[in-house]
Amino acid sequence: MLFGTLILLDRSGLADLVRVLRLWPLVLIAIGVQQLISWSRRNDRDGTVPWGALAWMGIGGLFLLNTLGITRASVFDLFWPVVLIAVGVRLLTHARRTTDIDGPGVGSGDTGPVIAVLSGVKRVSPPEPFRNLDVTLFMGGAQLDYRPAVLGPGQEAVVDMLAIMGGCEIFVPPHWVVSAPVTTILGGIDDRRVGYAPPVTDPSAATAGPPPRLVLRGLVLMGGVTIRS
Repeated sequence: MLFGTLILLDRSGLADLVRVLRLWPLVLIAIGVQQLISWSRRNDRDGTVPWGALAWMGIGGLFLLNTLGITRASVFDLFWPVVLIAVGVRLLTHARRTTDIDGPGVGSGDTGPVIAVLSGVKRVSPPEPFRNLDVTLFMGGAQLDYRPAVLGPGQEAVVDMLAIMGGCEIFVPPHWVVSAPVTTILGGIDDRRVGYAPPVTDPSAATAGPPPRLVLRGLVLMGGVTIRS
């Protein structure tokens, strides 16, 4: 509808289509603003950063500066510096949140944030109540097995993810409900769990009440996430 209207105005002599199309990055910025508004209205932000919204706004802003001639550098020239800054901010956020929530010296490699920079991480969750998890991947990979984790009926856990040119494989119990409102740019989410209801093997799943729910949110840029059971 938008592009049809622009062509109609151009054919009618009411607008110059070439000049108007130079503002096309505003569409990307608008997507980021919409996601930022949705994030601000959520009740489960828990101090997280809306990486998906910031990515859309940042990419749109870089394209807009380039199309308007304000900067001579191309978007691809600015890509790596922006990525490195984003990863650095993410790591600083991890350190601050871990210190504020757990206190110094609390937490272990089995329960703390997952960070893989030019490397790989494999983790098997202990049979403990599942805590919210932060995952940061930069040209790295992670294999996370959370089938032993405990998540009661009706409870919800959140995985806040930033994956840039990285991949993550997550194993979850088959009776969990998985929601993945992740922003993907040149990436994807692949749900490879069984397509039928398996027999209940977890005693907690047999109790009355809604099933446990795992929410994956964040940004996947030129990467992928695979969900298995």
